[in-house]
Amino acid sequence: MLALEQNIKQKSSRMGIINVGASAFRMYVAEYFGKEERQLDFLIKPLRLGKETFNQGYIGLENVKKAVDILNMFRLKLEEYGITDYKAVCTSGVREATNRDFFLDYTHLHSGIKLEVLDPTEEIYIKYAGARETVPGFKKLESEGLVFANVSSGNVALNISRKDFVLYSGSLPYGSLRLRQMFNSISHLKRHKAVEDYVHIMISRVMSTLDPSIKLKHLLGAGSSVNMLIRLFELGEDNSITLTQLKDVYEGVRTMSLAELQQATGLRKDEASVLVPTLITYMNLLAIVGSSSFSFSTVTFPRTLSLYYSGHIDDGQAAQRVSKTLINTAKRYRVNLRHAKWVSIFARTIFDQLDDLHSLESKYRLILEAAVMLNDVGYYISDTNLAGNSLYIISSLNIPGADPDMLRLAGCVVFEANRMAQRDPEEYADLSRQELLAIRKLAGILRVAKALDHSRNRYIYDINVEMGDQIEIYAQAEREPYLEIYSFNLQKQLFIETFGVNIELKAEVNYD
Repeated sequence: MLALEQNIKQKSSRMGIINVGASAFRMYVAEYFGKEERQLDFLIKPLRLGKETFNQGYIGLENVKKAVDILNMFRLKLEEYGITDYKAVCTSGVREATNRDFFLDYTHLHSGIKLEVLDPTEEIYIKYAGARETVPGFKKLESEGLVFANVSSGNVALNISRKDFVLYSGSLPYGSLRLRQMFNSISHLKRHKAVEDYVHIMISRVMSTLDPSIKLKHLLGAGSSVNMLIRLFELGEDNSITLTQLKDVYEGVRTMSLAELQQATGLRKDEASVLVPTLITYMNLLAIVGSSSFSFSTVTFPRTLSLYYSGHIDDGQAAQRVSKTLINTAKRYRVNLRHAKWVSIFARTIFDQLDDLHSLESKYRLILEAAVMLNDVGYYISDTNLAGNSLYIISSLNIPGADPDMLRLAGCVVFEANRMAQRDPEEYADLSRQELLAIRKLAGILRVAKALDHSRNRYIYDINVEMGDQIEIYAQAEREPYLEIYSFNLQKQLFIETFGVNIELKAEVNYD
């Protein structure tokens, strides 16, 4: 990323993007002049890696070699434009293949192109951030309740948000090509019924995770399905599709064979084969918002990747949105938010005023905040084993804009702060010595911060931290904080053992 950041500072820079999707390889080349973008090239080479992955679990050698041929063609194109800084990423077609490591290694050795597999959480966030940046009126849609759906060949990436709160984010395994392959053995006369049932179940699972009182108003579509629908409905300048249009086409084509579909719609064979699953998906998504139409983004994923990796997507609200989403997640697991927010204030104050002692980067402040807000989620499972249960839940979360490593480390901080006699969890095995030390530092801070509101009554309302021969926390309290002092003296040992310095709590009671 450093090379890319340096390029942005120049008067102009070129960016090459290679996107290996489930149904095609795509290459996007752009030149940037400050904030201005100029497309230089856009190539699409069909190759259905997802067809093999979704059918048999792995990518056959013949297609691996075809992938090399395409990548060599793209490499020559990069050389033609003089591009040395590029990003080449794979999504579900490679990500879910059992031989993905072989695929990545073989293609790198024989083409020189180094492919990376996009984590599903990162993929969803990039698509969502791209829509925020390029779709007019996006913020208004989101404020009123928005379902953002990127419907592609392999998956449906969903991001559901309202008023800057991310209510759901996930990648669901019912992309149009995947659905076609799943039910390919069923006669075309009845196949649509199986797809209808499957999509309905997947949508119902998503909706069961949401508060039913929250109202959603808008659906915004994106992904490889959009261009197909634009041509199908001959939309021209119109950027919306109605439920009536979807239903009218669906009723006419749902029992057609592939040949009949092509003849009736004029679509290419690869498009016609996924038309019915695509129509079913959008009709079910519209049912979520109860709307008669949906708008869509025509910005391609490769262009979104180019904007993102070149630094031209400015998501200045990301940290704030992550914080709000953490609060919403904690609420979902019935965490005492009043207590958690108060502890968060204490934890951040201690972190900020002891920065010379812990010497941690600013990103660890957000990790600490996440650990504080999610510390008690384990109680949702049971009143015992808070450390293990919380780590399990936190490790399974997907929060757009939040680095998966951030949540992984936050979960370990929570475990360390609450562990009794448990052995190190398996998550510790992949951590570096620096990360393990950072976890202990943050866990030590979390323990003493929790103690400052042990009674859950906010008796301590302000603190100041001073460091001399020992660390002293001067607390202002509205009444004698007996439980807080008792808990503090029990919980401070991890802090002392980690930093090698004593820490004391001194409370001053203001009776006014």
